Amino acid sequence: MSPRSANQSVGRMVPSLPYIDAVPVDGGLRVRLTTARAVLDVGDDTVTLSAAGSTFEFAPAAEAVLRPLVDGRTVDLAALADAAGLVLEDVAGLVQELVAGQAATVGSLL
Repeated sequence: MSPRSANQSVGRMVPSLPYIDAVPVDGGLRVRLTTARAVLDVGDDTVTLSAAGSTFEFAPAAEAVLRPLVDGRTVDLAALADAAGLVLEDVAGLVQELVAGQAATVGSLL
């Protein structure tokens, strides 16, 4: 078994049923990362999240969405949108990328 770096740790396999194909634009849905070892790197032009063995690149505005998740919090989509000053649709799209990459899970009871 080869060692993995902290940011390459595979997350817990937590299905986001029934939201595998698309995260709905629902402010009450809650999201959390599937790994406690995510790393957020903030550059001038991009924000990079390394989690669950994958790397995700986003625009700088995504930092306000990603920071509470990397800090280990479970947060509802509306709170993330408010904190980031983004529309709920954009936050749901960002979270969908994380769910597709198995780096996050969503649900109403998280």
